[in-house]
Order: sequence, then C-alpha cells, then structure tokens
Amino acid sequence: MNQMSKKKLFALIASVIALVLLQREVLIPKAKEVAASDLFLIDSKDQGSMISQSSPMTEFAFQHCNAHLKASLDEKTTVTLPEKPLNAWSLGNYEYVVSAEADVSHEGAAAKKHKYVCRISYKNGDDTSGASDFANWSLDGISKVDN
Repeated sequence: MNQMSKKKLFALIASVIALVLLQREVLIPKAKEVAASDLFLIDSKDQGSMISQSSPMTEFAFQHCNAHLKASLDEKTTVTLPEKPLNAWSLGNYEYVVSAEADVSHEGAAAKKHKYVCRISYKNGDDTSGASDFANWSLDGISKVDN
C-alpha cells in the first residue's frame, strides 16, 4: 500500500472511532437525560385506565362518537344506536376509546348488528364545562359500518 492509501485508511478508522465515542459519551447520555426530564410529561387531571369505565366524560365521548357515526352514513342506511357503550376507556389526557354495537340496515333490508370502535379527544383539557358541545371534541378515528 502506498503512503496516501495508508493515511486514508487511518483517517477512516479514526473517524469511526471518534463517531462511536461521540455517540457513547455525549449523545446517548444527553438523550437519556431528556427522556428522564419532564419535557414529555402531560400534566392532566384525566388519568388513563386499562379497565373499561363509565364516567360523565366517557358518556359524552360515546354520544359524540354516535353523532359522528350517524353523520358518516349515507341516506340509504338506517342505524339504531345503543343507549350505552359495550366498553369505554380513558386513555388519559382526555382521550377516549369507545366500543359499541348498533343495529344497521341498508335500503330496507333486515337490520344486522355491527360493532364499531371510536377514538375521540376532548380539546379543552381540564376545563370540562364545554364537554357537551360537539365542537369541543375531535374524532381521531372510527371503524366503518359495512354492508
């Protein structure tokens, strides 16, 4: 090997070693410090739960999901919505997942039961005084009611 290619090989090895040391000694400790900080902490009175629950906010979430479901159907589809959801979970920070079962009929056919799932968020945070207002909620996703 000539003198120039030895220098290039040495520079390549030195650069790789420098990058590994930079990552190990600077970048990863800094990332751990940021992850352990309160930077990503959301301070909310609404705590999430892995257990299905019934609360005034889950009831509002259910009602608003039903309104979104009705609005998404065409005029040939008739839906009878349940009075209560099958399950409703609070994900925390005023985000909810609601599952329910509705009777759906298309163009006068016999009604069939369809389960649907809705994810919805309340936009006003800890101020729950406007929870009944449809405009204060945003639909994050809803399953389709098929034929």
